[in-house]
Amino acid sequence: MEFHFLEKHFKFLTLPHAGSTVANVFIHGYSAGHDLRDRRLLSRQIPSTLHTGINILGFWRSGHYLKISANTTRLIAAASRVHPYAAAGVFAGERVTQFVVSRRRATQMGEVLLGELEEYLLTKHPYVEEINLVGHSLGGRVLVSALRKLVAQPGSCSLTIGDVLLMAAAVEVDADEAEALATCAKGLRLINAYSKDGHILLMNVDETCLGRHAVAHLKNVPMDGFGHLDYWPRLHDVLAKTGFAGFKGQRYPAPVGKQASEPDDHVRSDYLLHDLLELSQPALLDEAIKHLKTSSWTDIGDDENDRLYAFAREFQLLGGHCLANMTRRRGLPYAEILEMLVLHFELTEELHDCATILELEAALVGKFFSNAFPGGHALSDVSAATLKTLSNTQYFEHVDALAEQLTLTSYFKSPASQSKPKASQSVSTQTAMATVAGAATLNMMALAPKFLGEAVGRVITNFKTALKPGYSALIPAVAIIFYARVKLGNDGLH
Repeated sequence: MEFHFLEKHFKFLTLPHAGSTVANVFIHGYSAGHDLRDRRLLSRQIPSTLHTGINILGFWRSGHYLKISANTTRLIAAASRVHPYAAAGVFAGERVTQFVVSRRRATQMGEVLLGELEEYLLTKHPYVEEINLVGHSLGGRVLVSALRKLVAQPGSCSLTIGDVLLMAAAVEVDADEAEALATCAKGLRLINAYSKDGHILLMNVDETCLGRHAVAHLKNVPMDGFGHLDYWPRLHDVLAKTGFAGFKGQRYPAPVGKQASEPDDHVRSDYLLHDLLELSQPALLDEAIKHLKTSSWTDIGDDENDRLYAFAREFQLLGGHCLANMTRRRGLPYAEILEMLVLHFELTEELHDCATILELEAALVGKFFSNAFPGGHALSDVSAATLKTLSNTQYFEHVDALAEQLTLTSYFKSPASQSKPKASQSVSTQTAMATVAGAATLNMMALAPKFLGEAVGRVITNFKTALKPGYSALIPAVAIIFYARVKLGNDGLH
């Protein structure tokens, strides 16, 4: 996968492709594309064989129906003291308000879409001459807004626009406007894939949504039996039935990673972790194991027949709730562990700019070093280009120094004793508990000299890192895995 940072409204992700002068651009709707797991799910729905074109996902901040602000949380808590129904009313009202805001934002996103898309294509795919657009729900609203701007400003987009497919579009368009939109560009074909079974669109009470009925001057394709949430999982069927960009129903390619010979083996099927290290230098696995073994919550014996399997198994078990994982003998997959660390390091806003595992790892590893070394570190602003210039020995020394900073014992060392990079030492559960008890007894006073003048948020995060079971081992292991991914350079494992 190719990726490109845009400090603007859209984050574009190009899926693996062959060279082509045609790009198919997909825009998601409300409460979608909000985290890496959802973005990877969306990307897996798109057939790579689609018209032999370049397939691109455009992510925008569409909001999420379960994510509420701190102010809303306080309002709900206050209302609950009055009556449970009052709390429910506050929650429902806030959700409606959030959707209205997201709907307004979708219109604004449409006004900048074609401009930002042109800039992206010029940078990454300058040979592209034609684009096809697909939008679902509020993503359809984004596309209609883009076409409305094209009607108002003819010639504002230098690209040729072919098919524009609206799937369950959450936007109102009458027949007169539909005619103007459908003829705003030469060769444009505006397709309305709609379904009467898309009941969620009825919640858009002040509009008669295009996604529920046919409108004159459009190519209307009824998707009988389709609910509002069926379009992405059944994207292959939608593209085939609408004849989008000449798509005739080519089948999906084989999934990336291992074939389904061992469908129940959650360790080997985690190809972002297991396959990566299987293809990487043995020294990288050795270093990752070294750091993971510093946690007393892991069990990797020297006599393990398959050290890679043992590492991946124990790494997964450290993700989430260790005790629950060990009870059921099943941990979290690698991508979910990264998202757990995103929450831990409060990188939720930065997540918008991460469409691949490699980008997310880069953001996290940079945060690891900037938090551990507030005075500055060469890897605080980490990039793949920087890592490629470092030898294994150089990078391992940096990660060893990072690991030293993550344990509770590091809080009581003098600055001089922390200046030299060393391998992290194993801290047993008993030692950690004793240190926590001691710190509580001293009422944190012993930590004051070390933290004097540092940001409170960083201090709290670092202390939680030292306290949480396994985190001081998990974090340097992620840093090694990131380095292995950069060194390997396999797009299928990004």
